[in-house]
Amino acid sequence: MAQNYISGADTIALYAYEDQDGWTKDVSGHTPSDETYVPFGQGVEITVSRNNNAERIYGVGDRNATATVNKQYAGTLTVNGVMTNAYWLLGALGANTDGGSVGAYTHTYTEANKVISFSTKAFAELGTIDSLSTLIGCRINTLKISAAVNEPVRFTIEAPYRYETLGTTSTSDNPDVEPVFTFAHGSIELPDGTELAAVQNIELTINNNLEPVYEVGSRFMRDLVAKAREYNFTITAAFNDQTKLLTKFMNGTNSATAPDDGSGTEIATMQLTFTNDEGDILEINLTGVHINEESLPQNINEVVKEEVTGWARACTNIIYTNDVQNAPAEATNIA
Repeated sequence: MAQNYISGADTIALYAYEDQDGWTKDVSGHTPSDETYVPFGQGVEITVSRNNNAERIYGVGDRNATATVNKQYAGTLTVNGVMTNAYWLLGALGANTDGGSVGAYTHTYTEANKVISFSTKAFAELGTIDSLSTLIGCRINTLKISAAVNEPVRFTIEAPYRYETLGTTSTSDNPDVEPVFTFAHGSIELPDGTELAAVQNIELTINNNLEPVYEVGSRFMRDLVAKAREYNFTITAAFNDQTKLLTKFMNGTNSATAPDDGSGTEIATMQLTFTNDEGDILEINLTGVHINEESLPQNINEVVKEEVTGWARACTNIIYTNDVQNAPAEATNIA
């Protein structure tokens, strides 16, 4: 069989959570997960970006570089897809507890200081010799969940990784068969218990602000450390009531001058809920919500729509309910 040029139809992208003890090893000892590799979702597109951070060496006596040295290795996995499952939340928040009962199993994701890493297999069927890239030590730096009128719910993951290995071993696909979450089955409550009507779109971003740690003696990361955690959101809603968002921006009052101490009144909670045709539920519970910016454009040819941006100080939990008893968990394959 000849080697073929291919499209994405001949490729596979799957992931599995790793044994976190791999980070205590040098890169050669940080082996991939031996758990079952699962899909990110449906409609997935992935990009793997690699950088040797090479430097040209110049010196007196020659205008041309006399050498090139490779410095820190840096790789980043980017995944865009349509949301059909939410198992990647373990990698974004850090902890999960399985519960519930038959037909309504719950996976409750909560904050942890340690960001759980995963291995990713990116396989391409090329003909006689196939291509398998195994990305090791992927940690989610940013996760975006977005919903808009007349669209499926989408997600984006940006995950730097520690290193990778290349191979030619064939990998079987594990396609996602879960139903798609769409805008038609979503609701936003701000605060929790008060539904916000006529929302046109919403985007929630979880940012772990990861910083790579390198050391003398290796081009590869020793660790990826999570710093300040951020939850940022943008909401656009058709405008018919100034109390929905505008007065919340003004600290719950009818004047930008009050309260004059400028302390800023927080909205206690915000809940985002998405369901699908099979009754699966994704419930996102945020607390310490603050609206920072508001805009209200008026145009004769457009419906008046209000846009706000803000943040939450914390996430109480994210509860994913489906018919699967146990969510993907960390591996234990490193001694």
